[in-house]
Amino acid sequence: MSIPAPQYTLNEAIGVCLAMCQRALSEVRALARMPGPPGDIGPEGKRGLQGERGEKGERGEAGKPGAVGAAGIDGKNGERGQKGEPGRNASDLTYIEECIDARVGRALKTATFTSPDGGRTLRWAVGEAVHEIKTAIVLDAGVWKEGTNYAAGDAVSLGGSLYIAQTATSAKPPSGDVWRLAVRAGRDGRDFRPDDTPPTKPIRFK
Repeated sequence: MSIPAPQYTLNEAIGVCLAMCQRALSEVRALARMPGPPGDIGPEGKRGLQGERGEKGERGEAGKPGAVGAAGIDGKNGERGQKGEPGRNASDLTYIEECIDARVGRALKTATFTSPDGGRTLRWAVGEAVHEIKTAIVLDAGVWKEGTNYAAGDAVSLGGSLYIAQTATSAKPPSGDVWRLAVRAGRDGRDFRPDDTPPTKPIRFK
């Protein structure tokens, strides 16, 4: 039994052809999205211009230490150096020590020990070498006098009290923290009167 050929009008035939063309076009587009096989590497092109320098990136973590390399070849021995001068015989070492002790003794005999400011500065001179030591001892500067410059550590008396200077000053004590009161003046006692002596009472023993 044969199938009768379809009967289409002209518009229907054009519609069928357009539908088939659209489907074929969609199939071609789908195939075009699929990557094809990689082609052959082309020839290297010319080097382009150098671009601008980028921002400095963060420092990466330290890599793991690599494997220890093979030991190198031992070097050759160097040339022998020049022969040195003969050394000093150590048999006279005792004599040298005695000379040093004698020289030190002579230097100590010529040493001087002075104090230009009455004991606050100790000056020790050995030959051309001079050494000074500042002390913090209290020095008696007598009765306070107006217009006199006193150094720290000077002790002065005023009104029966003793004051010690804490800093260099010419102010009259007491004056704030400049002077420190060391000894306060005592109070005056009463005059002695023999008539006021109470009579002695007899002592009784039980």
